[in-house]
Amino acid sequence: MKRKVLASVLGLAALGMVSSSYGQGQINFQNYNFQNSASLNAPITFGMTANVGGVNGVSGTRIGSEFTADLLYSMDGGATYNTLTAGQSGSGTYPTAFAFGIGADGDSANFAGYFFGNTVTIPGYTSGPISFIIEAYHGASYAAADWKGQSPAFTLSSIAFTGGSGNPPSPTDLTSGPGALQSFVVTVPEPSVFALAGIGAAGLMAFRRKKA
Repeated sequence: MKRKVLASVLGLAALGMVSSSYGQGQINFQNYNFQNSASLNAPITFGMTANVGGVNGVSGTRIGSEFTADLLYSMDGGATYNTLTAGQSGSGTYPTAFAFGIGADGDSANFAGYFFGNTVTIPGYTSGPISFIIEAYHGASYAAADWKGQSPAFTLSSIAFTGGSGNPPSPTDLTSGPGALQSFVVTVPEPSVFALAGIGAAGLMAFRRKKA
C-alpha cells in the first residue's frame, strides 16, 4: 500500500515537473529560417558609413561577427520592455554573436548580417500575445555600444509550446502571429544632449581661463 502511495506521489511530482517545464514559452533566437527563408529573412546592415571602434562600416552592407544580438520582451502590450538576460535564457549562446563573412563584413554568402542563436526561454510567459524588440550592438552592452540599432517592435500571437502529450515542445520562430521580425540598421549613436552640454561647458571654462 505504501509503495502504491509513494508511486502515486512520485507520478504526480513528475507530472508537475513536466507541466512546469512546458508552462513557459520559447523562441528560436535567429533572424533567418533555413527551412523557409521566405518566412524569416531579416539581415541587419550598417545604416551609415564610418570607422568607429575598429569597425569599418559601409552603409547598406551587412554587419559581421563583431556584433551581438539580444532581446527585449513585453507581456503588457508593449507598455514596458524587459531585457532577457543570459541567466534567464536557458541558452549558452545568448546573447548571440552574428555570423561573419570571410575577411570582411557584408559577405552575404557566408551569412554576414545574421545571428543563429539557440532556443531561448521567456521567463514568466504562460499564454497570449507577446511583443519583442531585437537589439544589435558592438561592445560590452547595448547601452555602452559605439555601433547599435533596434528592430521595430513586433508581436507574436503566442509562443506557447506546440508539442502534444508525449511529444517534444516546438519553439516558435520570430514569424508567427500578426507581426514578424523585420530588417533594421545599426548606426553610431549621436552624442547625448548632456554630453554636448558638458563639452560646451568645458570649452567655455577654457575660454574664460585664456581670457583671464
